[in-house]
Amino acid sequence: MRSPLITALTIFILIDALGWAFGILPILRHALIHRELPMTFGFRALSGPFEALGINALMVAGIVFVTISLLKLLAAYWTWRLRMDGPVLQLILLAISTIFWYGFELPFGPPVGLIQIVLMILAWNLFS
Repeated sequence: MRSPLITALTIFILIDALGWAFGILPILRHALIHRELPMTFGFRALSGPFEALGINALMVAGIVFVTISLLKLLAAYWTWRLRMDGPVLQLILLAISTIFWYGFELPFGPPVGLIQIVLMILAWNLFS
């Protein structure tokens, strides 16, 4: 029987992975076509310190972040299978993601990351 902690952790990893990967792709597409960041809800999407690097560097950083986010799917799979590799990989990817949360000024990254870390701490001894 799988623990509810493992299920919750896996769900949060999936939300983290898919939310960022598929949320950023349309913004990158717009930036590629129009050579500028789109306006969403009254502010430019993905604007932040990375914006000073120029649109080309910002798009490269966005693609790297999407790749990192998609790697979290592997962490979710391993977590679901109760492999210790899953939480370890997710911790590494969360640490790398903090750079992008800051660089793109993504406000939902830290809370979702913190929830995952708390769930990992609580479930750590359940992994084989």
